[in-house]
Amino acid sequence: MDFTPEIVGHRGAALLEPENTLAAFRRGVADGAAAIECDVHLSRDGHVVVMHDETIDRTAAPHSPRRRGAIADLTRAELDEVLLPGDQRVPSLAEFLDVATAGTPELGPAGVLVEVKAPEAAREVARQLRERFGASPEPLRGGTPPAVVISFHPEALAAVREEAPEIPIGYLVNFSGGATERILRELRAERLCMSIRGADRADAQLAARAGASFHVWTVNTAKQITKALAAGAASITTDDPAWAASEVAWQRENLSIRVATLAP
Repeated sequence: MDFTPEIVGHRGAALLEPENTLAAFRRGVADGAAAIECDVHLSRDGHVVVMHDETIDRTAAPHSPRRRGAIADLTRAELDEVLLPGDQRVPSLAEFLDVATAGTPELGPAGVLVEVKAPEAAREVARQLRERFGASPEPLRGGTPPAVVISFHPEALAAVREEAPEIPIGYLVNFSGGATERILRELRAERLCMSIRGADRADAQLAARAGASFHVWTVNTAKQITKALAAGAASITTDDPAWAASEVAWQRENLSIRVATLAP
């Protein structure tokens, strides 16, 4: 069946606004992403914190009152002192969800992909997503799930599966290996999420054998778009959602690329 992959905004729209900030999330939603992705850790006092790295060191602005420290060692109040580029603040998971669920008047709400970086955050993430979307969440436009949890850590995904089994989960890998299919089956994961560097049609077939759909990240060039389409990716995660959607449409029209996803 021919279809168009969903576009996911990586860390919001990280090419256009400071990554993992409310400005980036709003830009991703405004630019039409079907879903937006964020990364989360747990603060010292148990708050789910949106940031990619384990520390604030890379992303804190030069003029930030607080510029160093591990998230796990900082309280939420201390993280509130951190300024990011553009004078953005470190968001909470709830603030991220607010942006996605508000969506746009034209398109409605966007879905969310929450990447659990710190396994100890998994259960609290699952609890907050269930509180927000309910135990029987309704799909969004085009069948997009309102929330998906993804992680490189199988133990984090297992915790989400136990805490809130209605939330789809995706296993993140840079390259598929001998254990990939087994882990997908053991987790009953709905998605295999792979770096575009290693992705090909065989990986989509592996995912389908395990009952999962196939998704790729982070796709920021025309060549990578071609590769994602050829692999049959169900979604494409990108730092520039508007560009990616336009490039997918152009390639399908002008290069006559027709995408057939492998149903799990």
